[in-house]
Amino acid sequence: MALEGNIENFTLIDVLTLISNSKKSGILYIEGKRIGEDVTGEIYLSNGKIVDAKSGTSKGEDAFFQIVLLDKGKFSFKPQEINIPSTITKNLESLLMEAMRMKEETEEIYKKIPSLDLNLEINPTPPTNEIVLTNEEWQILNLFTSSTKIKDAIKNIDIPELKTLKIIYSLISIGLLKKEEIISIEITYDLINKIYAYMDKLLGIKASYFPLTSYINVGSYNQNVLIDKLNKLKEALLLITDEKKTDDIINLIKEELTLI
Repeated sequence: MALEGNIENFTLIDVLTLISNSKKSGILYIEGKRIGEDVTGEIYLSNGKIVDAKSGTSKGEDAFFQIVLLDKGKFSFKPQEINIPSTITKNLESLLMEAMRMKEETEEIYKKIPSLDLNLEINPTPPTNEIVLTNEEWQILNLFTSSTKIKDAIKNIDIPELKTLKIIYSLISIGLLKKEEIISIEITYDLINKIYAYMDKLLGIKASYFPLTSYINVGSYNQNVLIDKLNKLKEALLLITDEKKTDDIINLIKEELTLI
């Protein structure tokens, strides 16, 4: 029984139920996206019973739940004999009940966290110095030694998504994590003119054709956004001049904006 389709039209829960009721053996391959990242996985079934799952570095139940909670992507089932050690012993009904519970919990925690794109950092002045954390809580806290998006923290640690989100929310609640402080930097007409004059001195005629204001222009910028723009400006300059002149231009801008 070959079987394939889109998760949006035929949920993985329905697919697994069908395979299980048919007592089939084989591998269910899944490709999808979660938190903007590609997710691939495999669920192994023997006579309709789930015996193992793999996704990235995860195996067993952790991998199963990462896969089965995907709501977008595609799947294909390839029938074949499965002779591997069982890492999953629960029956399908128990696994699916647990998956639904986790789905509801994840949706609830998402309601409490404004956005996965929110930048968090360690609070340098926590409400107490008497901090007692588990090993996993320390691991997650240390992901935010510099300003980090929540979604990036989830990707960069080998702890299930729901557990990571719960710990992040807990660390925010007790004041160990806080929103990134937004630093605004102003770029003036005078600075733009100064940069053009310096580029003209270093690059000559090339400066006249370079689209500087496509990268930075007059206005107020978040510091992190501005640093990203300067990195893109540097990449563009390297296409028309050498590394030393590029660094000289970028360093002039940083000095004027006190970014050095």
